[in-house]
Amino acid sequence: MTRHALLIGLLVLMSQAGLSAARAAPLAPDDDQAATGQDIDIRDTSIQILRPDRRIAAGYFTIENRGKSVHLLAGVSSPTCHNLFAHHTEQESTSDTATLFTHLALPAETTLVFPPGGYHLICTGYDDSLHPGQQITITFHFMGGATRSVPFIVHPSADTEETTP
Repeated sequence: MTRHALLIGLLVLMSQAGLSAARAAPLAPDDDQAATGQDIDIRDTSIQILRPDRRIAAGYFTIENRGKSVHLLAGVSSPTCHNLFAHHTEQESTSDTATLFTHLALPAETTLVFPPGGYHLICTGYDDSLHPGQQITITFHFMGGATRSVPFIVHPSADTEETTP
């Protein structure tokens, strides 16, 4: 097993443990989750068209929790994408891997990178606004109600110059 696979496995286990702990202790409005907006930074965002013929694109990003508390990512959405889910390039896709971004624990003072070749977002059924050079907005939803809407710059498919649907 590669070091990358071990890191991802540990990340999934930490997410499941963090989610279990959060479910065991209900969040109050003044709980640490209220600081999500100040604690979370999402950067290095991009989305690449993978299969223009099938309207499939992949989103990559870095997410950092600068706070002292665990924050829980409860979902991602975009008006541009019919469906957004997690995928790993080199692993079998299952319902557990696809829903990673619906229950991801972000440990305190931790940076997680979702790059090409690892876990990342898949956008399917995208609309006509997804063109190279444009940007789309993806919203990250956190437990406790906080959201963060982030622009993702669209890059063309690596296989072809023609990427219009």
